[in-house]
Amino acid sequence: MNKLLLIQNYLYYTTLFSEIIPLIFCILFFKKLNTRALKVFFIYSALLCFFSVLSLISLKVFKSREFYFLVMSAFNIFEFSIIAYFLYQVIRNSIFKKVILFSIPVFAIYAILDYMLSDKTQFNNHSHIISALGLILFIIYFFYEKMKTVVMYPLYQSATFWICVGFFLYFAGTFFFFLFIKSSKDADFKRQ
Repeated sequence: MNKLLLIQNYLYYTTLFSEIIPLIFCILFFKKLNTRALKVFFIYSALLCFFSVLSLISLKVFKSREFYFLVMSAFNIFEFSIIAYFLYQVIRNSIFKKVILFSIPVFAIYAILDYMLSDKTQFNNHSHIISALGLILFIIYFFYEKMKTVVMYPLYQSATFWICVGFFLYFAGTFFFFLFIKSSKDADFKRQ
């Protein structure tokens, strides 16, 4: 087996396993999911696991890149919607909450149109870039709001704070990765 293919498979399965870990922790600590925001996170982790398995099936069983791109586009819409709703639950400012709720259908329409108008044999990252940027901005506002408020217990003891930190790191990394894909001239890298 080609060494590059072997490394690709290890990276793919490691990524798949790391996307299933949140669901495992949510199931283990299910009784501690006592707020609506944490229940929304449980739904997100279940959908993340579902779409990860579906992407594995599309690539390894069906061997269809077009189906894989459809799965990734659908996941992007669900991911943005659920994480935006999660942030809607933890943010207190009513005006910003309305902005978040308004952004969900607008993004869904944009992502669907972007997928329908794009080449189905190539990975289209426009909606992924917009999704990551929007969620980064929402999370930054969450951090700003948390810094302004006085709380009785330290911020680092809140599960929603650590979830938002994880989302921020994840979306900051994927945002720049998708920008790099867009600007890269290497055709083999774009194909992979």
